[in-house]
Amino acid sequence: MRVRQRKRALGVYVAAVILAGAVGLALSTRSWANTNLQLWELVCFLGLAVALDLMVVPLASGGGAAASFSAYFAGLLVLGPGVTAWVAALSGVCSDGIIKRRPLAKVGFNAGHSVLSLLIVGAVYQHVGGKVGDFHASDLSELAAVAVAVLCLWFLETAWVSVAVTLERGGRAWRRLASSLGPMLVLDGALASMGVLLALLYLYLGRDHFASADGSPEASGIVFFLAIALIPSLLLYYAYRLQGLVRQTYRQSLQTLGALMEAKLEDSQPGHGERVATLAAAMAQTLELPPDQIEQIQFAGYLHDIGKVGVPASLLSRRRDAFSGEPEQVRMHPTIGAQILAAVGFLRPAAEIVRAHHERWDGLGYPARVHGTQIPLGARILALANAYLGMTQSHAQTPLSPDQAVLRLRQAAGSRFDPALAECLARVLQESGELPSQAEWARAQTWAAPALGGREG
Repeated sequence: MRVRQRKRALGVYVAAVILAGAVGLALSTRSWANTNLQLWELVCFLGLAVALDLMVVPLASGGGAAASFSAYFAGLLVLGPGVTAWVAALSGVCSDGIIKRRPLAKVGFNAGHSVLSLLIVGAVYQHVGGKVGDFHASDLSELAAVAVAVLCLWFLETAWVSVAVTLERGGRAWRRLASSLGPMLVLDGALASMGVLLALLYLYLGRDHFASADGSPEASGIVFFLAIALIPSLLLYYAYRLQGLVRQTYRQSLQTLGALMEAKLEDSQPGHGERVATLAAAMAQTLELPPDQIEQIQFAGYLHDIGKVGVPASLLSRRRDAFSGEPEQVRMHPTIGAQILAAVGFLRPAAEIVRAHHERWDGLGYPARVHGTQIPLGARILALANAYLGMTQSHAQTPLSPDQAVLRLRQAAGSRFDPALAECLARVLQESGELPSQAEWARAQTWAAPALGGREG
């Protein structure tokens, strides 16, 4: 699907979710007549939801997940799906629209899919035996209903966003969903557990503890509940936030290390590793690889040439065509680089990518002369990104235009590079606007380029 078509489809999808959410809200008001909800209870849960909605946990795949999932799940057990859907909608408007000032379409989409998820999950929860406002942790049947509700809410919330991201970036929705479900299960499971604890706290203390005899709210009771509710939520948020910041620090440290290495090597172009990492990660995202695998490909991109620190500078500064092939010492740099990275535990997958990024599809590469799919997927992606940037960057002997470089890579597909990944690279470049569309490409390429040569990092 082309970019323009995807944008149109994304607009239709977002509008449909917003409309469906608004209809669901309107219909849910019928259930309010069956509740004894007080205004202060609604305000209490709304304030809790807004506070937690501002606590966004960064995800490895980009973006983030709000901690308000726990408040919504607690509301589902205590207030019911109809009231909780209104809490979610109002919370989204307050946090996303008023405080964060996000675009109106994004505010509406986030509120819409939350409303739909809560209404659907609430119906499922009650259908399998769950009781709103009368939850007992000692009842196994009710615990089973809660588990079903958690799984349904986790799946639906992940699915809404996966479809939107697929329409925005391309690919297949089911593959993106499959790669997102695992990482989100851990986070959503923890937040749902917090939601169950909040519900039990609310029900254990009882509404009578928060209201006086005439039904007016007791400020001290409400403050006590909010304080007890927020403290564990803040601790959970802090733990996940810290994990995300640690991963961000890893990435920044590797970028800095790669830049220092490039400044040390005479034949390196400043920023080459970061550009390779960015392009390789974009290819991996197009292939809908799991976030952890994309991250390791990025790490390998930053430091794919780190093994050159063990190669004499006099050999690195000479052009490849000065030899019948590369000197043995130069061919050792992937192995040296892999040995350096493998000493760091979290970089071991990246080390295998670096070790194999000079292998060839036909088995004539180095250092192990493996071929085809025996070469790690990350290494095959990295090899194409490295070759493309090596031919188009200004430090190349004869820099090529993007379309010339892609044509040469396509000619080498099946011998040097993975044919499917060569087409993936072309799609990524077309999506970014760096390469003409497929139709424009076909009209423009009336000439044949020479065989793939030149030099790469």
